[in-house]
Amino acid sequence: MLPAKLASMNLRSLDLNLLVVFDAIFVEKNITRAGLRIGLSQPAVSNALTRLRGHLRDELFLRGSEGLRPTPRAIELSGPIHTMLVDLQNVLDPSAFDPATASRAFTIAAVDYFSVVVAPKLAVHLAKHAPGIDVRIVPTAGRAMELLDQAEIDLAMASFSDPPERFGRATLVMDGYSCMVAAGHSLSEGKLTLARFAGARHLLVTPRGDARGFVDDKLAEKGLTRRVAMTVNHFSAAPGIVEGSDLVLTAPTKIIERYLSERTVMLPAPVEAPAVFRRLDMIWHERLARHPAHQWFRQTLIEVAAEV
Repeated sequence: MLPAKLASMNLRSLDLNLLVVFDAIFVEKNITRAGLRIGLSQPAVSNALTRLRGHLRDELFLRGSEGLRPTPRAIELSGPIHTMLVDLQNVLDPSAFDPATASRAFTIAAVDYFSVVVAPKLAVHLAKHAPGIDVRIVPTAGRAMELLDQAEIDLAMASFSDPPERFGRATLVMDGYSCMVAAGHSLSEGKLTLARFAGARHLLVTPRGDARGFVDDKLAEKGLTRRVAMTVNHFSAAPGIVEGSDLVLTAPTKIIERYLSERTVMLPAPVEAPAVFRRLDMIWHERLARHPAHQWFRQTLIEVAAEV
């Protein structure tokens, strides 16, 4: 539903094509790119924006260091306008989405786990069943919901405990945690007690560089601490570090299985991860919930993840 102020406007005086221009500018944050997105010249987009500013009595977009920055009014309008345009397109063109012949790109904001565990299988599936579909994976940077609100991404992959009602959610993967150590590491012999585990030197994968994780919280409950001797921000860097050192990596089991080699050993983790750390969720904005292409892509991800 449109905000009351826009709904109360005499729609006969408003060229609905201006809303298409608004949606493109909101996504691209750039006049030229918005024009390329919808097939209009830069002057035509600028003229349309000027007209829309007059209709709505708001600047809508202000110039900033990183392109056009939406005003609070533009942010308020962005979701309803995008939803309206998608619904209108579906009404006017109700034909089923055909992945075998479709050509388009989806942008996913994802944690490293998705790129390592799910993305390889997704690539195989798309090459076989939807060769014209491209996927762009970008970091969540702690902004997944913001990126969805601003239509900068199509989906987000991380763990989301209780997303707001404007988002849909599906759990793709449940995983446990294990440890990886170099072959011949002292912890690979005998029982891995909590005390021995805490006394070792550790490697932590942390996107933000924090030297503390849930393991430290679990150890603190038992009056123990550990030394995190090194942090990295990607799982792909961890195996090479582990195999040449005495560091212990605690990570999702499927990650460790993916990188295990003859130079490393997998051990059961002596601490249990909270449920939020064992889950990979997919969330999307409800304004795209009924879009045929998005419905297909979400179902594809669910099916691909089921193979993991």
